[in-house]
Amino acid sequence: MEMVPLKKITKARTSRELERMIEDEKERGWNVASKVNHFPYHSRPYQILMTFETDKEQVSL
Repeated sequence: MEMVPLKKITKARTSRELERMIEDEKERGWNVASKVNHFPYHSRPYQILMTFETDKEQVSL
């Protein structure tokens, strides 16, 4: 059975808000896949890539 990683970008207004969101996502089974990126002119400038490993048979995209 092959694992298929799902990916998403988590965005926040502050680094503290992002830290809380990362902890919540980890509790749901998501993993951090990148360093924190800061885009100063974005409405939610603190962003991080998260991945989730799941079974290919259970995912319908």
